[in-house]
Amino acid sequence: MSRWKLYDNWDADLPGLTIEQLVERWAFADQRQRQAEARGPGRNPKAARDWRNKRQAVDEELRRRGA
Repeated sequence: MSRWKLYDNWDADLPGLTIEQLVERWAFADQRQRQAEARGPGRNPKAARDWRNKRQAVDEELRRRGA
């Protein structure tokens, strides 16, 4: 399996994940967003926006499940 499969199928995989897996993905996306927004040479607004969208997709899935 490709190492990048997680990123390629982020939205498609969400309905098949457990609540615990969704919470882990939310935390992962949140961490990556904060890293991309941080000051310094690693700052990347486009990546931050991308991770924010991924985190919001997880939020929507959690909301849809009532969790």
